[in-house]
Amino acid sequence: MNGLVLVALLAAEVGNVSAPSAQKPAAPAGTVHLMPATKEQRLRALLPKLEDSQLQAILDDPRLILYTEQEMPRAFQLWNGSLMGVHSAYYNISSSGSEPYGNGNREFPWGTPAGTQRTKGVETFRFVWLPRDENDRPRPIVWFRKRLRGDAVDGYAWTFPVGAKVGEALAMTGPDGYAYTFELRVRTRQRGYWDVDVFRPYPTADSLATRIKELRPEWADESNLARFVEHLEAPLVMKPVVLADKQPAKRTFEQKMGIDSLPAIGDDKLVSELLKGAVFHSAAGEVWRESEGGVATCAPTTASSFNIVPANYDAGFVAVDRTSCARCHDSVSKPVSDFNPGRDWYGHIRGSDGIFSFHPFAPESVSDNGYGRTVSMRSDFERAGVIAKYDPQKHSASEYQSLESAK
Repeated sequence: MNGLVLVALLAAEVGNVSAPSAQKPAAPAGTVHLMPATKEQRLRALLPKLEDSQLQAILDDPRLILYTEQEMPRAFQLWNGSLMGVHSAYYNISSSGSEPYGNGNREFPWGTPAGTQRTKGVETFRFVWLPRDENDRPRPIVWFRKRLRGDAVDGYAWTFPVGAKVGEALAMTGPDGYAYTFELRVRTRQRGYWDVDVFRPYPTADSLATRIKELRPEWADESNLARFVEHLEAPLVMKPVVLADKQPAKRTFEQKMGIDSLPAIGDDKLVSELLKGAVFHSAAGEVWRESEGGVATCAPTTASSFNIVPANYDAGFVAVDRTSCARCHDSVSKPVSDFNPGRDWYGHIRGSDGIFSFHPFAPESVSDNGYGRTVSMRSDFERAGVIAKYDPQKHSASEYQSLESAK
């Protein structure tokens, strides 16, 4: 055989073998990307490493759906009066000059993630993960029409399947301009309720003191660090303080706790190491510190500019358990008149099925000028099987637990 022909045939064979490996593998069913790849990569990099291997596998799953308010704008429903529709919480539809927002979705305790209402420089992003069926397809979030209390016509509600996980990552900006994740919150849909967990690098003061000594063996020779460790290890006297909302008709949040304000560490590099290199542990049921008088706090706060939590952090008032978290999450879909009927504010607290941040509405359905728009569901979610209209023939009562009022 001619040598040139043999070389050509060999080249063709090599090309035939290598071509399939160059093809991009198909994305798993249910994969949805709501943002540019660079943004998603940045947010995925902010997800911490967890001691919980099962949850870590979910955080690593490419089918984890990440979103911020840019991809899923904060929206509330109003189905009564002349301005019916799905409205942006950032447009004030109130005619009263006394109303700062016109709805409850930007006020304490609904306006920010729990504990961050006084902080600055904190960013948050969320995620949804759905369990799979026998064909490795996602079990969808199902939506249905429902008459929300106080409305004249049917609005919308939705329910997550048992096993679904909804999470929230909290990060603060350091003096170097980088974001440092300091907390991860996860809710897991169970039959009839949501289980909750919060992951922190140091759930207790003792765990932080131990880690500082590991990273800085000569800690006692550094005056600031020695004072900081002494603060963590010495007996602490805390006076009980009450944090509460100011709604007169129905108070959603009221809690008495102690306050442990951490002094400045005085070593930004150490703070960076404490946060960046940490494995996050469950804080469920944990108490950060407790004084001899029995006054406890569930998380520290600080007045310093860069610490293991942001300045003015108030999560110490929120115990990590199902009952504590349900106080606010039970407000979803309730009319704001429940909390103060005398104000010129409108609509419902955002969300459904105990979750604030998620909704199935297409972004173009959310009105930003006060006038209602035609409501449609997100087509990308529908195509991927992430959401579906409730069908009792397809969506069993064992998997969907709060559809007794579905229409």
